[in-house]
Amino acid sequence: MRSVGHYALGALLVWGSLLPLPLALPQAYANQTHAGMDAELLYSHVEHLAKTARPAATETEFAAAVYVENALRSYGYETALQPFYYDTYKKPASVSLAIEGWERSWAVHSLTFGQNGVQTAEIVDAGYGRAVDFASGEARGKIALVKRGEIPFGEKVRQAAAAGAVAVIVWNDRDGEWRPSLGEPLDMSVPVIGLLREEGQLIRQRLLKQPLKATVKVAGAVTSRHTSYNLIATKKSSGAGANKRVLLLAHHDSAASSPGANDNASGVAVMLEVARQLAKSRLDAEVQLVSLGAVTADQRGQRAFSESLTEKDRQKIVAAYYLDAVGRTGKVKAITERGETTLAAGLLVEAGAKLSAWEDVRTEQRRVLELLAEAGIYAVLVTSQSATDGTDKAEDALASIEKEQLAQTAQMIFSAIGKITDGATPVYPIPAAKTNGQHEPEEDLQ
Repeated sequence: MRSVGHYALGALLVWGSLLPLPLALPQAYANQTHAGMDAELLYSHVEHLAKTARPAATETEFAAAVYVENALRSYGYETALQPFYYDTYKKPASVSLAIEGWERSWAVHSLTFGQNGVQTAEIVDAGYGRAVDFASGEARGKIALVKRGEIPFGEKVRQAAAAGAVAVIVWNDRDGEWRPSLGEPLDMSVPVIGLLREEGQLIRQRLLKQPLKATVKVAGAVTSRHTSYNLIATKKSSGAGANKRVLLLAHHDSAASSPGANDNASGVAVMLEVARQLAKSRLDAEVQLVSLGAVTADQRGQRAFSESLTEKDRQKIVAAYYLDAVGRTGKVKAITERGETTLAAGLLVEAGAKLSAWEDVRTEQRRVLELLAEAGIYAVLVTSQSATDGTDKAEDALASIEKEQLAQTAQMIFSAIGKITDGATPVYPIPAAKTNGQHEPEEDLQ
């Protein structure tokens, strides 16, 4: 869990001056629509952010976060940048196993975050790769054959390296496809490859009859460390509801190939306009605005934000809205992860949105709600995009954005949050149980 980093605005301006996106905020326009929502200002936010792609952990993504911070500070919000770090892995160009005197083509798997290297040595059966399996010292200078199970893959490799093994072969203990991963880069590591169940059993059986000498090769893998930022802004309660919090979230990054006008400069623009309107209001609950980074990189920003929350933070959250792809013409939809008509969703429907089915949104959007629910945050997804709409493509440009659509969505969100924070709304019913929904497959860590 990473703590929230506080940075002086002056330092951010110095950083920002080096980046391709200018940090100057757009000028407010006189044209006011939808009960005070400024359609031109909304559009100008999208225009600014969508000048270039904002891939995760890049200078343009950071410039977008600073742009959002400058806007929210200008509206009087307390802001903080939340840095978080993550690693990515480029699969090896070459991964192989050769056993002397055994003419066979092996179906070799790489393990995510596995180390490069070439090692030739005798193979020794090391059971499950636990400390007890290496206690005899027989693995020193040899290639350890270990079976999947009992402990994580990363722990198996660490134990093997500590025991002096020069490489590791992990074989599956079950049939079917697998995506083995060490979970993270290891300080103590050796080259490691994976084999299917049948192949591991063959090697183990032959080891009972004769010694085997093998060469394990892993080449061309690249592990990279990245830094991204969430921006968190807060407006404290001016009434008696200091123990209540409403969350409004969006993400400011985009796919590497996309200017991301709709996905998701539009969501950020609506968040900023709602924040501008709320700044004028007397609130009976705390409002927290969260602009997430690296959401296009496996929801990294969302994960970092969720992990930073204490139990007390979670208990304060009475409603949460996630804005995603709200700039194109279409019915504004409210979707809940559990399919329940919660107070937060009901107020949005009352403001003009449509309560939509779980199946009517993209897989990536469903994953957003699932991850938030796993963290105890039962959010409402707000979008005008359907499950069949294109995602994060080069044509997601400013020309596809409708000013009135932005203003309409902003008005709905402002209306719903206004009713929650006026002191007269019932307590938001937060479900106690986790979702039983189907999640996207994860890498196998054990």
